[in-house]
Amino acid sequence: MATESKSKGKSSVGPGGLPARVRAMMLLLRWPLVLVLSVIALVSLNRAIKLLHRLEPPPTLSRAQREASLRVAHAVAAQGSGASVVESDASTLARLVVREPVFVTLYHQASVAKLGVYEGRWVPTSIEPSLGLGRALQRAAGEARAEAMEAGVTQIDPVRVKVDLAGPARALWTRAPWYLRLVLDPGRDGLLVQSGDRTRWFLPSWAVERQRSPASAARSLVRELARATRGGIELSRFRSTCFVDSPDKPDRAHRIVRGNVLPTGFGARELKSALVQAGRYMARMVQSDGTYCYEYSPTTDECLPGYNLLRHAGTTYSLYQVARATGESQLFESAERATRWLRRQVRQVDGDPSRAFLLEGDKAKLGAAGLALIALAEREKALSDGRDRNLMKRLVQFIISQQRPDGSFDSYFGWNPKVDVPTRISIYYPGEAILALVRHHGLERDPRALGSARRGADYLVNRRWRWAGVELYVPPDAWLAQALSELDAIAPEDWLRDYAYEIAEVTDHSMLRADEGTPPDLVGSPGNGVHFPSVTAAGARTEGLSATWVMARRRGETERARRLGDLALSAARFQLSQQFRPENSYFLPSPELALGGFRASPDYNAIRIDTVQHNVSGLLTILEILERQTR
Repeated sequence: MATESKSKGKSSVGPGGLPARVRAMMLLLRWPLVLVLSVIALVSLNRAIKLLHRLEPPPTLSRAQREASLRVAHAVAAQGSGASVVESDASTLARLVVREPVFVTLYHQASVAKLGVYEGRWVPTSIEPSLGLGRALQRAAGEARAEAMEAGVTQIDPVRVKVDLAGPARALWTRAPWYLRLVLDPGRDGLLVQSGDRTRWFLPSWAVERQRSPASAARSLVRELARATRGGIELSRFRSTCFVDSPDKPDRAHRIVRGNVLPTGFGARELKSALVQAGRYMARMVQSDGTYCYEYSPTTDECLPGYNLLRHAGTTYSLYQVARATGESQLFESAERATRWLRRQVRQVDGDPSRAFLLEGDKAKLGAAGLALIALAEREKALSDGRDRNLMKRLVQFIISQQRPDGSFDSYFGWNPKVDVPTRISIYYPGEAILALVRHHGLERDPRALGSARRGADYLVNRRWRWAGVELYVPPDAWLAQALSELDAIAPEDWLRDYAYEIAEVTDHSMLRADEGTPPDLVGSPGNGVHFPSVTAAGARTEGLSATWVMARRRGETERARRLGDLALSAARFQLSQQFRPENSYFLPSPELALGGFRASPDYNAIRIDTVQHNVSGLLTILEILERQTR
């Protein structure tokens, strides 16, 4: 017996005296740790290679020089090379001698949804190695005008003008795809491909304007020259000082960063305008049958295929939010049309008229019921007509019926025995459902809904992703953060507050900052490994931050509220920079359609409805933060 007891004692301790529980934890964390270290190594390699490939900066122009450059380019584009140049402009530009290529691009809105892009350049030669900027611009603008004339354009004005002043190019080591993806920064790096006396250019902003990565462009340009020449091919990269005119003032210069014009102001007035335009965008995308143009490509001016019921419901919720904030009747009209479509997706549970769910294809999702309930609750706040009160109660009953004894929720419902029911558990559906229950309680004072919401929150906070008393993961769940804040407002509990703060800390730790070397257009965005940050994720995380800010301020935690407010404002600046405005829509065929929409990421222009929704919902609270700061 003594031997058996000794053996049992040893069975709980592994090599080196480690307890079995610790060994199990190490095994569990091994592959996540390997993944994290691999990502760190890849990012470090990326930074090291870019450091070795550091470029000389392009020419720096004063505001007066940029404005004079645009006036010269506009004059030549409209009147030809014989155009008279204002003496002061000629004097301003003559003092700046350029020794690298100068490009002028004309964006001509020939008709609705048709854009002509015409490019001209002055390139130094052995005969003319340098030139005053004014003369270089005249040459480049003259070439662009000639190209437009050849295309059949008889009237150039009105036109948007973009100027690029290239910096010195630096040869790349190899054309290997992996190397190009590591070295080239889309939207900031341009390409020069040379073979003998033949050259091909790819301007930095084209990566965004033409939705083509510079690595892909490099391969195409190299293949093109390889077919035309037999000599060696050299591939180089460069950066440019790039600016575009204003749509209302042709000589007002806006600097371009990664094919984008960053906002110059950030205050309550600018944010109100942005929210109005975002609301109008969502309203504009509601079609006659009540569905949305789910994903709009402003680059090609078309609606892309695909649809998602949950995102329809979430967008309708935000449309009512903005309609309430602005009082614009057209927003209410579009929201009502979208709601009518939403109601048509409702189904009754067989044999139980007290429960209703929404069907998308053959799937009945918990999140669909949750977001539909949130949208209908927002409608009731806006219109107070009681139209959907019975439907909301049926959705509540359905959500509660999806809850297990431990407080967790089934993410899918077996509405039909002939249809397979997914067993996976969604990260975000439970948070959506809990927030929906809390919002319904706010309207109806429904103790059953509130009790279900608290049990669900208790499971997500205290049991989900916990093992052996250790919290393994905290997702950046904005829906849950909002629910925790609103539950805490009803009955304050430290565990509700603390977990909401943990979600905020996840956002804090992943946020990109200027003092870390982040490019100016990405500051305040959520880090996303080697990919550009998602604007949808940025909007969602701001929803969570702003809700947690409300909770901290309500609790009187002044310092915490200040820090959360600063984080939220930094994130909001990034979000607003990714919204389409007249200034940064110069390359779009139908800029009026994209106005107010938020692009998917800094290098991808497509606008999906949920990207707008998440950004709008969080920014509405950011407006409150800004207004409080100005009091």
